[in-house]
Amino acid sequence: MPRDKTSAATRPVDPELPLAVLVRPYRRRWRLVLAVLAVAWLGGLAAVLIPERKYTAAVVLAAVPNTRTSALSGGLSAILGSAQLGGVQSTPYFIAKLILLRSVIMQVASERVADARGGTVIERVLEERPPIKLARVEPAMRKAVSAEVDKQTGLITVQTTLGDSAVARFVTRRLTEAASATFVRVSRAQASSQRASQAERVDSAQRQLRRAEERSRGFASSNRSYTMFSEASVARRELEREVTNAQTVYSQARADYETAVARELEETPAVVVVDSIPNRLLPDPRHTPLKLVIASALAFLVVTLILWSQREFRDPTGAAVTEAADGSLRVERPLSERVASGD
Repeated sequence: MPRDKTSAATRPVDPELPLAVLVRPYRRRWRLVLAVLAVAWLGGLAAVLIPERKYTAAVVLAAVPNTRTSALSGGLSAILGSAQLGGVQSTPYFIAKLILLRSVIMQVASERVADARGGTVIERVLEERPPIKLARVEPAMRKAVSAEVDKQTGLITVQTTLGDSAVARFVTRRLTEAASATFVRVSRAQASSQRASQAERVDSAQRQLRRAEERSRGFASSNRSYTMFSEASVARRELEREVTNAQTVYSQARADYETAVARELEETPAVVVVDSIPNRLLPDPRHTPLKLVIASALAFLVVTLILWSQREFRDPTGAAVTEAADGSLRVERPLSERVASGD
């Protein structure tokens, strides 16, 4: 019976390639590996050396809490009164939001830098001469400025990263001062409105107190003597309670009015500096080793994709074994090995 000339005998296929099979393509194509690695390292060195050196001016701030409290009688009035009279509170997150407000950023961007080069902040940030489009000012400033709050300690870190250390220092300092001034202005505006409303409350409480005292005096003049537990005695106690309540309301309104006046006049800063900007700013690290490691990893990935596309990772032990016409067995080598050997 004639045998089939195209019949093939194959060995059991190992689902996992041995380590030698994985390393062999890199050793055989070592020139390609070195070329791609050299290109990647050149790109990494260019990413390290070409960009301009950056300087970061950072300051750590702590919010000053508003310790002024109003004397409230308690209950629901205490909850509502503390929310109304407490005003704007200098919490860390509120201060961080103030620092990144558009009005604060635009104000600092338009200020002039007091050094030999001169110019405004935005001109030094963009390194351009006027006129500068207004739409470019805020994005450029927000790219250079950041404000973060530590949730555990409540400290605020304000930092500015620029290529000019003098401008970075100036922007960080002026942002802190402008945010504190904005907080004082907002607090005073709220205190002014509260003072006006509390003045009306004091006037109303004073009129109620006078009416209660007049009724008490009228009752006393018309009822100079009365027996205990009589109707006149009960009316007398009711009038006394009314006078007492009116006095309590008037005292509370007067205290709230004085608190609003004091808040309107106070100039307590919103923040205090915990860690100031150092006298000498060092350039930010370039992270050269990390960038070279990333470049090497990318080069290895590119080489692997190239070798995989050329089918260099096939196990040579899994080559097909075919039977020739004369009855002898022949091993079919991979195409890449035949090209490398010149067959």
